[in-house]
Amino acid sequence: FGSSFWPEGFHQRVLFVPHQTAAVAMAAAFPRKSNLAASLVAGLLVMLASRFVYQSALSAGFVGGSAKLAGERMQKVACRGIDKAMKERITSVQKTGKLTDAMRLVAAAKVRRAQDGVEKARPFSDELQGMIKGLVKKLKGSGLEQELPMLRVPEKVTKVGMLLVTSNRGLCGAYNTFVMKRALARVKELNSQGITPTIVAVGKKAIQQMNSRFVVAGVQYNYTGQFFPMPDTITAKASSEISEAIRNLFLSGEVDKVEVLYGKFFNLLKNEPTVRSLLPLSPTGIEDPEDETFSMTSEDGKLKVEKEKVGKVKAKEIEADVIFDQPPATILNSMLPLYLNSQMLSILFDAQASELSSRMTAMKAATDNASELAAKLTTIMNKKRQAAITQELCEISAGAMATETAEDKAGPALGVFDNEDTVLDDLMTEIESGGVPDAPLEPATILGM
Repeated sequence: FGSSFWPEGFHQRVLFVPHQTAAVAMAAAFPRKSNLAASLVAGLLVMLASRFVYQSALSAGFVGGSAKLAGERMQKVACRGIDKAMKERITSVQKTGKLTDAMRLVAAAKVRRAQDGVEKARPFSDELQGMIKGLVKKLKGSGLEQELPMLRVPEKVTKVGMLLVTSNRGLCGAYNTFVMKRALARVKELNSQGITPTIVAVGKKAIQQMNSRFVVAGVQYNYTGQFFPMPDTITAKASSEISEAIRNLFLSGEVDKVEVLYGKFFNLLKNEPTVRSLLPLSPTGIEDPEDETFSMTSEDGKLKVEKEKVGKVKAKEIEADVIFDQPPATILNSMLPLYLNSQMLSILFDAQASELSSRMTAMKAATDNASELAAKLTTIMNKKRQAAITQELCEISAGAMATETAEDKAGPALGVFDNEDTVLDDLMTEIESGGVPDAPLEPATILGM
């Protein structure tokens, strides 16, 4: 549009009108007889122009615009003489210490849960052992071992199955390393006898270390591909799945003997890798000779574990007039898998307690190291800050001393009757009269020495 198109005074009216009311201003500015289409087009152009000016003002940071937020401003100079990077590192180390301490407390709570599981599973296991012993005692000398496959002992062991029990996660110290080292030593021992063990794994760490430690050592083993994750909450269902897998290996004839290798729990600071035979079961000594229970208590604010040896379970007295609805071999054949499942449940609880106690020890050490490192870093930061403050004080003192020395060189202060106007005249008078020497006097002459 040309300049003649716009009404007189239009620019002055539109310049300060907000863009929301630009169309109303445009309609008031045009004559009534103007074209409606031209009015709408002009109003649209004015709205776009005002919006462009408004956005330009915002981007330029004018008054009323949105400049950068104060929170986005980065501080380039450290306040109060603090090293910002060192301060952030100390904070990070302290947060890591809090995290590891929380993990230690969680592991302690889970150890108590494992203790409760052992106590709950103990009555059923004891009752089952007593019943099996009673049946074996009543049928003693009847060739029971030959009728029950789980009790049959081979003349010569040529095939051995191994169940490796480890954890799914790390951060538990050297627990998995010790278990797998013991497993490697056992595999080497079996290889020296010409036996290639068949391995079933429980826990992800067993798979990882078999692929690394066993391969590097060059030992011979046969991995079945059967893997069971170490459950966070141990249940009878999880233990029955594992016991069923090793029982199928034994009953199918793939192995003559099944051994389990796990970390035996002694106390919160000690667990030892242990090899224990599971199958075949012995009809007379079913219970573990080292069977014991543990309980966690707190004394003076510190966790403590008390262990108690479990005595042999007495055989149930079965009266002579008892009539069996089914053959005794069938009854025992159905009870032995239950007993194997209870033993596997006890082993899993023991392994979990060992893992959690190792995690408690590792997290306690990590928390102590974090506290020690934070204290050392705080000392270094304080020394650096003190050094900076001392340097600044030295610079200020040196400047003050230099100023005082310069004032001494300027001579004594002016007298009562001296001023800036009379000093120059007095100096010229002394020079003309010869009162001022041509060369500086020696210090000894001035001091009268």
